[in-house]
Formats: sequence, C-alpha cells, structure tokens
Amino acid sequence: MNRFLRGAIGVVLVILVIIAVIIAWLAGRFVATQPQTEGQIALAGVSDEAHIIRDEHGVPHIFGETDADVFFALGYAHAQDRFFQMDLARRAVQGRLAELFGERAVRVDARARNRLFPQAAQAVLDNGAEETRAAVEAYVAGVNARLQRGAPSPEYAILRKPVEAWTALDTASITIYLADDLAAGGFDETERLLLADVLSAEQLEQWLSPFPDWAVTTLKDADITAQGPRPAAAPDEDALAQPDNLPGSNAWVVSGERTGTGAPLLANDPHLSLAAPSIWYFTRLQLDHGPVVGGTVPGSPFVILGRNAHGAWGFTNTGFDVIDYVPVDPDTLQITAEHEETIRVSGGEDITFTVRETAIGPVLDPDWFNLDGFDGQAVILRSTVHSDQNGVADATFKIMHSRGWDDFVEAGRTWTAPMQNMHYAGVDGTIGYTTAGLLPIRDAAGDWIGFVPFEDLPRVRNPQGGVIASGNNLPAGEAYPYPLPGSYSVFRAPRIEVLLAETETHDAQSFAAIQLDVTSYFAQRILPALLAGQPRTELGMAALERMEDWDASLDADGAEGLIYSAWLEAFTEALFADELGEAFPARFSSRRGFIDSVINGGAFAWCDDVTTEARETCPDLAGPALDEAMAETAAQHGADMDAWRWGEVHQGLFDHPLTGTPLIGETFTVRAPMGGDGSTVNVAHFSYRTPGYDVFHAASMRAIYDLADLDASLFMHAPGQSGHPLSPHYRDLAPLFSDGEFITIPTGWGPESAAETMRVLTLKPL
Repeated sequence: MNRFLRGAIGVVLVILVIIAVIIAWLAGRFVATQPQTEGQIALAGVSDEAHIIRDEHGVPHIFGETDADVFFALGYAHAQDRFFQMDLARRAVQGRLAELFGERAVRVDARARNRLFPQAAQAVLDNGAEETRAAVEAYVAGVNARLQRGAPSPEYAILRKPVEAWTALDTASITIYLADDLAAGGFDETERLLLADVLSAEQLEQWLSPFPDWAVTTLKDADITAQGPRPAAAPDEDALAQPDNLPGSNAWVVSGERTGTGAPLLANDPHLSLAAPSIWYFTRLQLDHGPVVGGTVPGSPFVILGRNAHGAWGFTNTGFDVIDYVPVDPDTLQITAEHEETIRVSGGEDITFTVRETAIGPVLDPDWFNLDGFDGQAVILRSTVHSDQNGVADATFKIMHSRGWDDFVEAGRTWTAPMQNMHYAGVDGTIGYTTAGLLPIRDAAGDWIGFVPFEDLPRVRNPQGGVIASGNNLPAGEAYPYPLPGSYSVFRAPRIEVLLAETETHDAQSFAAIQLDVTSYFAQRILPALLAGQPRTELGMAALERMEDWDASLDADGAEGLIYSAWLEAFTEALFADELGEAFPARFSSRRGFIDSVINGGAFAWCDDVTTEARETCPDLAGPALDEAMAETAAQHGADMDAWRWGEVHQGLFDHPLTGTPLIGETFTVRAPMGGDGSTVNVAHFSYRTPGYDVFHAASMRAIYDLADLDASLFMHAPGQSGHPLSPHYRDLAPLFSDGEFITIPTGWGPESAAETMRVLTLKPL
C-alpha cells in the first residue's frame, strides 16, 4: 500500500471518528434532555404538593392544593414536553428568530416588528385582570422551575444556543401568535391591485369569486336577532369564496332532541398547519371550581378548546375581513411616532431599521414587505391583531370558568382578535353559537368608523331545529344588519348539514363519522363536466371509465382520490394559466369556489384557451387534462391503477423546524396516510406549487363532547403529546389520528386512585 493511499485512509478514519464522536455527543444530549415523569422533585414556587399524572397517551392530569399550584405544574409540564416549541412561538412574535437561525430568519423578524407585534403582546399583558395575571405568574414560575434544572430540549444542543428564562410577556406573545395565524383580510385588496392590468373588470370579479347564493350560512334568517341599521357598504366590501387553504375549522352542535341520550353533542376540529409537535397539548386541570379538560397551547396556561363541568365549547375561524392595507400618498403621510428596531443575527451583523407609526397603524417597510401594485404609495397596515384593547387572555380564562351560556357569551366581550365562531353546549341542555372579536364597520370610502357592537355580533341560543353547523362558511345572510366582508369556505358546511340531516338520532359515533367524512361535495358538483371530456390515450380512457362509477369519496385506500386529484390539478392549470400569463405561477392553487363558478355559475369563458383561435369548452379542457395527469401519475407510480393508493402518496407531513437537516432531520419528522382533500369535511390540503401530495394543513385536533357524560368525550390530535423525539409520546398518536380513532380524558379519579400504569410526578415545595 503506497504512502498516499495510507494517508487517504487515515484522513477518512479521522473524519469517521469525528462524525462518530459528534453523533455520540448528540445522542447523549438527546437522552439527557428527556423529561422526568415519575418520582418527586423539590422546587421553589409551589406552595404544597402538586401532581402531574400522565396517562398511557402522555396526557397530564394535574392536581394541586391551590389553582396557583395547578398552573405552576402545567407550566412545568409544558416546559418538560414542549419548550422548544414555546421558544419559537415567542420569538416569532417578538422578532427574535434570527438569534437562533441567523440571516434566513431576518425578514420574518423584521415583519413581526414592523407590524408592532411586540407592542401588541405588551398590551395583552397590561390588560390582564388580577385573576388572569395570577394564573400567568404561577405558570411562568413553573416553566422556569423546569428550565433551572437544565436544557429541556435537544434542539438547543444542535443549534448550540443557551436557553432563556420564560416571562409573562412571553405568555402574552402566544396570544398574538395565534391571532396572527388566524386573522383574515387584505387578500381581495391586493389581488385587485396586482391583477388590474392582467384581467378585465368582469374577469377580476369572477376570479375573486363572490360567496355563491346556493351556499349555506351558519345562522339562518330566523336566527338573526341583531337590529342595528345596516351601514352603506364600502366599495369591494364583499363576502368571497375562500381562495384556497386559509385557516379553517369545523364545528357543529345538536340539541338533546337530536341525540339518543336527550343531552347535546358538540363536535369541533380546528384546521391548522401540521407540525411536529402539534400546536395542541391535551391536559386536565383540576381547579377549585372543577375540572377543565382539552387543548392548551404550550406557552399559555389556558384551556382554549375544551370543556369544564358545566359545558363544552369549540371554535372555528369566522373569515371576517379584519385587516386592511391602506395606501397613502407619501407626501401626505402623517407619522405619529417612530422608533428604532435592532435584530440580533446569529453568525452575522446586527440589523437596525426604523418603524414608523400613524394614527391607524404602522407603515409597512418596502424593504421587508412586497408592496407591488401600490405604485410607490406608502402602505399602512390596519389590523385588529395589534389592537391595544386586546383582552383575549381574560376572555379565555373566563370561558374556562363559565357556568353556563350567559357566562360563556359574556366572556367574549373583551375578545379582540382573531374573530372566532364559538359553539357551545351545556349540561343544562342549552346549545348556542356566538362570535367574538372586533368586526370593523367601514364607510363608503372603506375607512373604519367603528366596530359592530358586541350585542349585535352574530349569535343564537337554542335555534329552531336544534342544529348549528359551521365549516368556515358565511355566518349570516342578508337578514343580518351589518356587512360581513371576508373569505368563506363553500363546500364543507353543506356536506355537514346533509350528514347531520341523514341521521335522525345522533351519538358520538355518528359525529365521529362526520368528522372523518372524505366525500367531496365540490367533486360531486363538478364531476359531470369533467366526465364529459374525451381523453385520447389508453390510460386516460381507462381512468375515465373508472371515474364514471366514482362516488366522490377520496378514500385513502382507493385509487380514485389520486386519479381525481391529478386530473383536477391539470384541469385547473388549463383553466386559467392562459388568462393569467406571468401572474399564474404565484396563483396556481385549488381555487374551488372559482372553478365551481366557472362550471356551474356561468363563467364559461374561462374554459376557452385564449392562446388558440378555436373556442374551447370545459369538457374540451377536461379530456387532455386527464391524459396529461395519467401520464405523469403512471410515470411516478406505475401504470397499474389497481395498485394506486391515495393514502400512500397523500400523507400528513408533520414537519419540524429541523426537518431537512442532514443526519437528524428525519428523527424529528412524522408522516401519516390521509384521505380527503381540501374540500372534504376531513380536510387535507396539499399544494399545487410543490411536487407530490404532502398534506400540510388539516384537522389539528378532533374533539366530540357528550353532554350526557362529559367523561365519555372523545379527543385526538397528532403526532403526539411530547416534543422530544425520543419520547414514546412523540409520534404515538399519529397512527391513531390517521385511522380515525380517539382517546378519552376522564376526570372521575384523583391522585390517590391513579391507575398503576400511569406515571406520577410529584412536585414538592423546596
């Protein structure tokens, strides 16, 4: 062996040893940061013994002598299982992600600071009532008690960053984090500007897709009680069909007249971006006034979606337009305040910029925001998200302690953003629906002149028929005395209403079947036009023959979901790529409301390919689209359609901030097969702008509350309770979620009667 070869082998061996040492060190850090879930720990900050008792699914049941001790223990449990997630959420609001991730996070940080999110979080904290503050302070003490015992998450070893203490302001930031994710508005304004020179006025109105007359509203005309005068609508103040995968949710409630027990049932499944870990963390808090059970968001001590001993509640997004982009001549811009912001960048130089404010909101900095279409004008952001009146924390605390419908409704008085549809069911048999938040009233020029009075927000108690259903559809129709501009989903709510009507007497199992329904009402409406197409290839004709007998159900175990989805994607491109031209790539998405308006609403001209002299119809596009889709699908998955499975290619992607990192990325990433698509009740969005069918937006949580026996209520989220990749509860719920199964979180036991299989951690005063 020559000297050169021996030297090369030596170098390789040294590299392998270094890699092995790094892997061993990381493995050690992973193991060292696993939470202690059994035994006793002496801590400063707890007044008496508190117990964190985790069940077989990792759900903590938390007990303490005082409510403060319970909230302390919840903070400790959150920090054990989810601290890295908490840290990223606070940093996202405060504009401090670049301190961890370097230059690639600078734009995100700058946008958060320009939108005044840190100031909005401070307002949440300042507005807190005494009881809310006490709960937050106890919770913060619990989080920091865990941090004082060492790094709680392995990610810090990978990023080589220290862990910072938690503060009450950080908990307030979680409120803004959720509000920013869910608040809607501004889409139609920017689309009008950006496409004004691309589409005709008629085409632009069709593109924006007004909410169709045939679609259902949550409240029926007989439910409307608001009597306020209807203001003159501002230009472009329309209810629009939701353009794509905006944040959504389902919720419905039926009275005891429609159940086998004579008590109400309530279902809720909020739709959010999938992630590992989940945004939700199930818990049971045994407070002085009784148990509160449901979904918390790590970083906050409140059960946001859940139930107490008196009732249950579920939320969906209203879709109301609560964000405006206000163009102003730069020469007439009236600045009321300005301040410097400095972003600290890991591995780089600090970045300093100026934030300017006006009486109605901050001026967006073109260095950080895409202001194309505004033709050099200054743009002011007007949004309820950064309202200094934010009292959402107080409202959530009051909802947890509500003792009936009146308490529940009144709790929403201080809610500002995000606006929510709130469904309620009480043990006394009451069912109801209310909305909460700041709903702007605009004058004829589009300026905000106030907000809809709290008493006039859409609301109903015990409606005729005993059913209230919401799928992010328009909350109320013309009988409601205020305009409701916004973006609304069209196809889930009608399907929910059909399924509720099909069963005369409901139970938890019938509700679960509705939550898991993967039949597309949208597909049912457009399929006749697609089937009229004439494919020319052997694969295309075989697919058409197969689809002629299809029932519009996108089952994970069938091939039809894949055939239909590939076909619809190709048809969508053929439908409007020619009209949009260079503007098409940024708008290539499953615009179902628009497509339905073309096929069933008379906007047939879009089916004509403007690049040809012939005048094409929708079936003329459908045939070649099917040929193209089947050729591409066969190239990827083989030509045997009988072997295709929608769930094999259409999988929930629960990704993590470190997903994609060499060597360790897959350790954090979770996948689970899914049926359905973006139009089904069991929603599962994928993007046309990325390869494949990975689901990134779906039901983040499922809950079914049985008011006859609240302990029999059903819950599920994915991928698991823990955020630690070595925990058995990091991904254990993902297969259950995928299979449509549920868990229960019963409350009829205490620390002295915990099952032997449960893990008991006792926190004792130091």
